Amino acid sequence: MANEIWAALIGVGGTLAGVWYGAKLSRQAARDLLYEQARSEFASAFTDTLVKLGRGVSNPGVGEAIDILTADFPRHYAAYVRLRTLLPAQKQKEVDLAWAQYTKDDEYELREEAETYRFVHVLGPKSEEHQFMLAQKHVHALLSKTAANMAFNLAPFGRWTLRDKAAQRRCPPR
Repeated sequence: MANEIWAALIGVGGTLAGVWYGAKLSRQAARDLLYEQARSEFASAFTDTLVKLGRGVSNPGVGEAIDILTADFPRHYAAYVRLRTLLPAQKQKEVDLAWAQYTKDDEYELREEAETYRFVHVLGPKSEEHQFMLAQKHVHALLSKTAANMAFNLAPFGRWTLRDKAAQRRCPPR
């Protein structure tokens, strides 16, 4: 009788431990998936900006690159805030540093100055085509720090599936 009780207790304990561990792994997989989705949404917020910058100069002498970045900044900032809320603390610092390099807001004491001169680093002594190139370079630098892993497809318990590993071998490395 005593052996049966011990066997039942061990069986219940093993079941509870298995359920707890499965829930822990499932939670981590869900968190990773939310993080990857937020990173891809962040990158998609910059799509229109990159398209506009890719068109080139239409009105010489106007400073279009800064106008494009300034006009699209509210959408970029909203995407940044959404991304930041889902990041772990370690990755928040990394993204904050990339964002500071993109906006250069920390270089000005007054908020009005920061808003006015936010993208002045895009201006250069060269042509406006060069300004467009610099703007694209800054956007790409930010996106490279926060780029989503497009092949990320979690199998149960957070391991890569064989299909995804095969897809990674076919794709060139970033």
